[in-house]
Amino acid sequence: MAKEVSQGLLSNRIVERVVIRAGTTLLAEAAHPSKADNIKKASVERPTDFMHRQLVSPFNPDETVGEILLSPDSVELKNQAIQGSYFIGVLLIVQILVVGLTVVLVVYQFITRPIKLISDSLQTLAAEQGKTLAYPHRHERDELGGLVNYINHMIARLVSLLNEERDLRQQREIEERKLRSIFENADTGIFLVDEHGRMLSYNPACRKIMRAIGRKETDPISRVAYLFNNDETKVQEMIKTCLQKDKSVQQDIRLVGKNGDSRWVHITLSRIENVLFQGVANDITERKLAETAAKKAAVTDALTGIFNRLGFEVKLQDRLSKRPEQPELWLALMLIDLDFFKQVNDTYGHDAGDRVLIRFARLLEGVVRKSDLIGRLGGDEFVLFVDYIEQPKMVEKIAQNIITGVAEPIEIGEGRTAQIGASIGIALCRGTHVSQELLFKQADEAMYQAKKNGRNTYCVDRGGEELD
Repeated sequence: MAKEVSQGLLSNRIVERVVIRAGTTLLAEAAHPSKADNIKKASVERPTDFMHRQLVSPFNPDETVGEILLSPDSVELKNQAIQGSYFIGVLLIVQILVVGLTVVLVVYQFITRPIKLISDSLQTLAAEQGKTLAYPHRHERDELGGLVNYINHMIARLVSLLNEERDLRQQREIEERKLRSIFENADTGIFLVDEHGRMLSYNPACRKIMRAIGRKETDPISRVAYLFNNDETKVQEMIKTCLQKDKSVQQDIRLVGKNGDSRWVHITLSRIENVLFQGVANDITERKLAETAAKKAAVTDALTGIFNRLGFEVKLQDRLSKRPEQPELWLALMLIDLDFFKQVNDTYGHDAGDRVLIRFARLLEGVVRKSDLIGRLGGDEFVLFVDYIEQPKMVEKIAQNIITGVAEPIEIGEGRTAQIGASIGIALCRGTHVSQELLFKQADEAMYQAKKNGRNTYCVDRGGEELD
């Protein structure tokens, strides 16, 4: 049986030699005929190049009855490995060719061909007429569709810009016609004057300017000084400056009439010959009024009419820098935060909140002097600056009046009322070199302490000084 087993194992070409033995007893030994000369020593020693498999008794799994030793045929294994490598290499080459061809076809069908269609369409597309690209078939939602969508957006933007440019051009033409009409109708005062200030010629608009302030006696206008409130010195200074700089000079003049009326006139003087000057006079009264209103609006809270943060800080800095040497007088900065204002805003709406803020601003105006500063820093935060205080207790009285006043119900419309409180932080100090930043810091810390103390109260930061 051992011989049959060994012959059966030798039927596999990768087996070169088979040895079966039980202990030291050789049961069978076989090798390929070409290797028969090499099997003489196999039965005595255990070669290191053999593969070993134990033979277990079928009756007792724990009993080993022998072993099988197999020696692989390295030449045959090498030949099979080479043949396998060649076969796998050929398969890989075929696979690469198939995959490459497939990729080429896919890229052409789904990328190159649609891109070429897009390119061809772009060459003949009348984008300026608002024509757009069609989406490639089955590419509406992929990257190519996104590209077409982006191009169409660019086309739409281009058409929009062209339409905008056309509208602007038409608007510019209209504006040019307006300006030409204004010039031809002489709505702007235009005049010629010599180096001595004598008026050589002028248009009717110059007379209108003089009549606007009730100076009809100046018709005819013989001297340009009439446009300078009869100030010959200003006239000569402007003419001299124009000569020296050899360019246009400008000046705003406030004309005052006999009846007290006043108008602002902007005068531009340009030299057109050696001693001949052309002047343009524009009534800028409305602009001056608008500038004044704009300056006021820049520093005023639009809702309450008191100073905004910028206006308050600028005014406060001015007050502090110009404060006289009166070390015995106190000053106070009061930061006020409205308690429960957010609940009013959330419950009744912003209109109700605005009513509360306006009412509180009026309350502040009623508890301080007109010389004191009132501001709204933003939201529900207000600030007061009180100066020239003889007794610090006056500040605490103001704070108590604010707390008492704000506790009263506030009408917010439709028969409803709201009730809020106020937490007040007071920075109190005296001296001439007072830092605005330090005042705000101390007042803010005091206000925070007031909130910690239960709200609807005030806290005073005395700057390290003990008060009576």
